[in-house]
Amino acid sequence: MTKQLRVGAAKVDISPNQEGLLPIPQAFSGGQYEAVREGEELHARAIVIDNGETLFLFESFELGNVPHADELRKQIEEKYGIRQENMILNGTHNHSAPHVAGADHKASTAQVASVDTPEVIRWTEHVMDGAVKVVGEAIQNLRPARYGYGEGKCYQNVNRDELFDDGYWMQGVNWEGCSDKTLAVVKFVDENDQLIAAIANYAIHSVMSFCAIDADGKMKVTCDFPGICTSYVERQYPGSVVLWQPGAAGNQNPAFTGFIQLFDDNQTMYHGQLPNGTTYLLGVATGQKIAMDVIRVLKGITTYKDHAEIRGVKSELYFPTQKFPEGIDRAWHRKLVDNLHVIPNVKQEKKLADTTLSGEWAPALAQVVTFGDIAYFGLGAELYNEIGMMCKKASPYAHTLIVTYTGTPWVGYLLDNASTGKKVFQSYGMIKEGQNDQIVVGGMLDLFDKVMNS
Repeated sequence: MTKQLRVGAAKVDISPNQEGLLPIPQAFSGGQYEAVREGEELHARAIVIDNGETLFLFESFELGNVPHADELRKQIEEKYGIRQENMILNGTHNHSAPHVAGADHKASTAQVASVDTPEVIRWTEHVMDGAVKVVGEAIQNLRPARYGYGEGKCYQNVNRDELFDDGYWMQGVNWEGCSDKTLAVVKFVDENDQLIAAIANYAIHSVMSFCAIDADGKMKVTCDFPGICTSYVERQYPGSVVLWQPGAAGNQNPAFTGFIQLFDDNQTMYHGQLPNGTTYLLGVATGQKIAMDVIRVLKGITTYKDHAEIRGVKSELYFPTQKFPEGIDRAWHRKLVDNLHVIPNVKQEKKLADTTLSGEWAPALAQVVTFGDIAYFGLGAELYNEIGMMCKKASPYAHTLIVTYTGTPWVGYLLDNASTGKKVFQSYGMIKEGQNDQIVVGGMLDLFDKVMNS
């Protein structure tokens, strides 16, 4: 028999701002982060829910993914007694944070440099300590609570797979492409209707200040717009913790980014560069705009429940991997796909390789959790928006949230079947497209069956 809900929340700073940690490597560019941008520190946030039968954890990191997810889940279970099927962890998929030491990059579409320097190792220890500590602080903060659910529309994301006039699909702005504008918010209040915590769930890539240089000439660590959004909402509700969950964002970028498209006299697109500092300001503007949408949804949630059954299952889904033709440099091929190699007004031939099935299959973490009348489907992948919307439609729960970047096992990009053959850069990751719709949707429904029959 469930009891009245209790909810506690906390956040801790996990930035590399201790003495001697900066500069710290930027894994994609080969450059270095020289500072943490003021007011945009990295955080780990935790929300713990107790219904008298089950202790449940939501935890989010302003990093590319969950740091050492298998080890972290085990530590949390051993220290606090929260079963692994009763926790959903996620990264915000922040592209402007360092990679933790020992990170697994095999599913990446880009060439990622080794970053296990002494500074990175020290910082990773700080991150892992904070990731465990914040859960304990949230448990200490447990108090009677009620929850509510609401949705709104947010128009800050856009489909990024664009067909250009030269016949190639590249990373761009596709206003007519699939793009779920749903901003889902879960709200937790105390007995006096004061906000304890909230969860904002939205499908968008956190790439605004990726490899960007600030106005003072330094590349900086930043929480990017997800952290700017949640911190802004927290300031409007003092004492609250607001946690960001990325939805099915595999092909969703911010509508306005630092990826400026220019065209040479051959009508070939190439990437221009904004003045230093501009993309950081775009991040602030985007974060605050989404925050206003979150606040609008929060204000509209006025009906609450104080009891909720919690059930969870944790499993794996398996996907077919692919291989490149012999002699193909994958890192160079990635540049070919998005014209990252273009010299303006110099005509260059672009031949994109065909991949084939490797005969091997790779696992991705898959979770279904039901919390009262809300359901969560978590996946260790970068899920295309089309598949996310298929999942919502197929779910037996009207209120279904998709959560991605949930840690290992991890497979990278999962394109929908209709994107087969487009040869966008996401096509050149670990998984071969063509079967993902049925694997993901069917796998999710199987997990729902297990939850509902548990």
